[in-house]
Amino acid sequence: MSISRHPSSPQPMLLAHRPAAAGLVAVAIALPALWAGEFHLRFLAEILIIGTAVMSLDLLVGFGGLVSLGHAAPFGLAAYAAAIASQSLGGNLLLVLPLGAATGMAVAAVMGAVILRTSHLFLLILTLLLGKIAWEIVFHWREVTGGADGLRGLPPLSLGPWELSDARSLYLLAAGLALAATTAARSFAAAPLGRALIGIREQPLRMTALGYSIPRIRFSAMLAAGAIAGAAGALYPFVNLYVGPQSVHWTLSATMIVMLVIGGVGSLWGAFLGSAAYLTVQTYVSSYTDRWQLFVGLVFVLTVLLLPAGIAGGLRSLVGGWAHGRNGNDRGA
Repeated sequence: MSISRHPSSPQPMLLAHRPAAAGLVAVAIALPALWAGEFHLRFLAEILIIGTAVMSLDLLVGFGGLVSLGHAAPFGLAAYAAAIASQSLGGNLLLVLPLGAATGMAVAAVMGAVILRTSHLFLLILTLLLGKIAWEIVFHWREVTGGADGLRGLPPLSLGPWELSDARSLYLLAAGLALAATTAARSFAAAPLGRALIGIREQPLRMTALGYSIPRIRFSAMLAAGAIAGAAGALYPFVNLYVGPQSVHWTLSATMIVMLVIGGVGSLWGAFLGSAAYLTVQTYVSSYTDRWQLFVGLVFVLTVLLLPAGIAGGLRSLVGGWAHGRNGNDRGA
């Protein structure tokens, strides 16, 4: 399976390094917190959480060329771990979040140990099977996971004496997690390990000849992606007030890939654009018709045909063209 990427190594948009962009991000986060209602705040929180999981998948797909149909496993199992632990120990954020990240990393380690030396079609099949095993465990271990009914009635999240159960607090938590995860993913990609991962994606034989261990580097990427997906999964049940087997199912992994392609493979922040586009169609179009997936398919096809680098790539080209035109006008003046 081949997914188109930006031809050069994935880079964030030029403006992402400027203070003005940081101010725009802060304003974009603050405005919904000030003006949006409860439903929209929870909806935005879900976009940010799913977008964080999709961004972690981008570390594997966009940077490593490892297309996985089992990425819902670290995300969903971390969600279950956080929900189960909260029922016994309470919803302390300092317990729930590290537990989710550790669970996601552990699941990714198991998956990584199985798929280290595979690629392409075999990688897809193995990750699909591993995701299916995770779903079978969740679906049939009813005493712990609730089976097909899932888990409800979770205690509210808390941080010391503060309860974080209202929509505004959950939205700000999701935004904070998204920013922290993006920073961590970008640092990983910029580090020598991340550059080596890109090199292995492009020239595996040459990287092996240079002495790099492909399994070790890919395993490290799996652990990083699993930890980020697990941290996102830890918040997911408290935003939706529910976690069920569909959060582990392979169809969620496929949905993440669709979101990633729409947003832009190889662009970390594009994962949030893809998540927003998909969930917006799912939420609003489904209220008018049961065939909302046709609209998702239309968005997907149009993105592939008109924006091969995704929405993020289109925006990058637009901003780059605007900046180039402005510089040209300045020189002409």
